[in-house]
Amino acid sequence: MTLSPIDDPLTAPFFHAAAEKRLTVQRCDSCHALRWPPLSGCPECRSRSTTWVDVAPRGTVWSFVVYHRAFQAALKDQVPYTVAMVQLDDGPYLIGRVTPTDDPLAVGDRVEAEFLDVDGLPAVRWRAV
Repeated sequence: MTLSPIDDPLTAPFFHAAAEKRLTVQRCDSCHALRWPPLSGCPECRSRSTTWVDVAPRGTVWSFVVYHRAFQAALKDQVPYTVAMVQLDDGPYLIGRVTPTDDPLAVGDRVEAEFLDVDGLPAVRWRAV
C-alpha cells in the first residue's frame, strides 16, 4: 500500500499548508537551517527537532526541463510540460511543474507559487511573474 503524501507524517504539513494556499518548509530548531525536502533530522547539525515555517511563495528559476514524452500515463495529455527547480527567496530549492505560458521559460526568471487541487490533493505549481 502506498501512502498519500497528505497522510505521510513527514510530508503532511507541506500538503496541509498548500491546501490553505501557504508555502511551508522545515526549519531546524537548533541551527535554524531551512530545508526541503523534509527529513527526520537536520543535515547541517544533526538535530532531530524541527518546526514547519511559512516561507515567501516566490523564487527564481535555477534550472528547468521541458518534457516532450509522458513518463506516466496520467501525463500523456499534458505533454509538453515544464518542471523547474526554483530557489525560493528564503533560500531552499523546490522542484515543481510550471504553469504553461506563451513565453518561453529561462533560468533566472522570477516565479510565484500557485496552489491547486490535482485529483483531490493539494499541489504547488510555479507561475512566471
